[in-house]
Amino acid sequence: MHFPALFSIQLINRIIDSDALGKLLQPFANRVDTRLSELGIINQAFQFAAINNVEGDYFEFGLYRGKTFRFAHRMKRRYKFGKMILWGFDSFQGLPEITDERDNIWRQGAFHCSESELRAILKKHRFKEDEYVLVPGFYKDSLNDLLHERLNGRTSSVVYIDCDLYESTAQVLAFIERYLVNGTIVCFDDFYNYKGASDQGEQKALAEFLEHHPSINFIPYLYYSPLGRSFIVRRSHA
Repeated sequence: MHFPALFSIQLINRIIDSDALGKLLQPFANRVDTRLSELGIINQAFQFAAINNVEGDYFEFGLYRGKTFRFAHRMKRRYKFGKMILWGFDSFQGLPEITDERDNIWRQGAFHCSESELRAILKKHRFKEDEYVLVPGFYKDSLNDLLHERLNGRTSSVVYIDCDLYESTAQVLAFIERYLVNGTIVCFDDFYNYKGASDQGEQKALAEFLEHHPSINFIPYLYYSPLGRSFIVRRSHA
């Protein structure tokens, strides 16, 4: 009398333990994984901007060979941000000098890709000349008043910060403050680097930035990749 029920339980257990079920569920796992990757967060950020009508440009700091920059270009077209300019900021000489060796995994010169090499990559991926701007130089030099004049009147809808180091991130945050609007999504690619230490790297830079700008609130948004964290900007006019 109880044999069919027992058989069903055994069959279910065998299916759960089987490789076939793993293969069946893999596309769903991949979809979740993609959502939580650096490309996934860019997709989410562009969707957020489209739904909430957050107008502005895309700023990316730390380009290397343009993986995330190229994906942002795809999202610009997918979500029909026709007037958006993609701004890419990079030394094109790799990382600057490392000044804090605590829990450090980086080295000076890492992620080097020349500007001409990156431009060739972008051209191969059908970037139009009027869709993007590359700003070369270490941030302490390139993020200056002349660049502010060039960006006058522009705002940001999505900011992607992949600076790895505290000093670079602090320089970026100080620069972008005037371009942040309600709804800007700011993504930190290495937020939980340095073994998660809050007094190092991007976490330290953000904490100091918010301390010096009490009218700006970074609302926690989505975690992504092994180390990433994103935020929604809200500005108070009080």
